[in-house]
Amino acid sequence: MHHLEVLREKIARLRAEIAAIQESNQRYRLREWAETEAQVAHGERQERLLAIQQELAKVADLGRRVLSVEKMKEQNRARLRLVKQEKAS
Repeated sequence: MHHLEVLREKIARLRAEIAAIQESNQRYRLREWAETEAQVAHGERQERLLAIQQELAKVADLGRRVLSVEKMKEQNRARLRLVKQEKAS
């Protein structure tokens, strides 16, 4: 299950990044006026949020595939145990 741990760590890092972006966006919204630099930074954060969303979709797909592979491995192990039991009988 090493792959799942890697996926969990990646998701945790992305969540932390999302929280930081949300905090920055909140500060941006509370300003009465925003200079050009702040507007550009806000746009960059929005783009990064979209990229994170796409990355999370990929991670979710990869997670489903990892679970599917693990399930197939377990099914094969169960079949092997049955075959060994039959040979032992």
